[in-house]
Amino acid sequence: MSGAQRPALGIDLGGTAIKAGVVTHDGRIIGRGERATEVEKGVGGVVANLALAARDAMANAGIASSEIAGAGIGAPGICNPRDGVVVNAVNLFWHEVPVASLLKAELGLRVLLDNDANCAALGEQWCGAAKGSDHAFMVTLGTGVGGGLILNGKIYGGFSGWAGEFGHIPAVENGPHCNCGQHGCLETVASATAIAAAARTAIDSGWSPALARMATAQEGRVDARLVITAARAGDEPAREILAEAGRHLGRVLAGLVTALNPELIVVGGGASHAGDFLLEPCRQVVREKTMPGPGGVVRIVRAALGNDGGLIGAASLAWR
Repeated sequence: MSGAQRPALGIDLGGTAIKAGVVTHDGRIIGRGERATEVEKGVGGVVANLALAARDAMANAGIASSEIAGAGIGAPGICNPRDGVVVNAVNLFWHEVPVASLLKAELGLRVLLDNDANCAALGEQWCGAAKGSDHAFMVTLGTGVGGGLILNGKIYGGFSGWAGEFGHIPAVENGPHCNCGQHGCLETVASATAIAAAARTAIDSGWSPALARMATAQEGRVDARLVITAARAGDEPAREILAEAGRHLGRVLAGLVTALNPELIVVGGGASHAGDFLLEPCRQVVREKTMPGPGGVVRIVRAALGNDGGLIGAASLAWR
């Protein structure tokens, strides 16, 4: 098969987990691998886990590396796609890490790199909720908050690669401390991590006995998934936690909608599973705080590819 026809490896590098998949040229995942990121092991340990996840995916697909067109990595933080370098990733504590060349040495494959939210945007544009859209944003609500901008059909990286860092747009004056060193960034109030922190506060203050009971049932573990489950079961504090995260997101998106006039905003990541508990308050704020022109045409929807968007989009780097 030609390079354009051969499957590619897509790798989604997260703060807690690495997910790899062998992806066909029509967007199907035919083999998967997953490993813990283990940030505490340093760059060498993370790269070793990237290679293990990739090899697991190829083994599960029954495909040798010689049959792979190449590999793409979606990494958090600021990336230099041209050189394959993660310039700055606060959640990985990485600075100027040439991860593409390091993984190439491990796998013997051509490896390309882009920001994880950019990869998720590419995946959704290729075969997901933004399919066919040339003017779309991607927002990922996970450990942090990522963003990808598709303008005129292409990923927009900005002058020096920093475009799309939605998570570090100020959202709350004098708000919580962020890993980037600032206070009140969007990811401190709207990420899955922030939702979990709000739930712990609700439990400690006695505001939500339901969340407290559910946390006890899972040995004290509190995460965004717990809040979503409680909201679906009718717990008002849980619903308010999700709504408040949605309102914070809406206030940041409103400015972007006015400035850039997108057709579509796709929301993904773990917290997006909250659906309209989070998205409807977000939509309402965007409607209230934008001009009728751009605010009246933009649609805010949940990602169609779920947790696979970044992986699929990363694989597409090998064919671009």
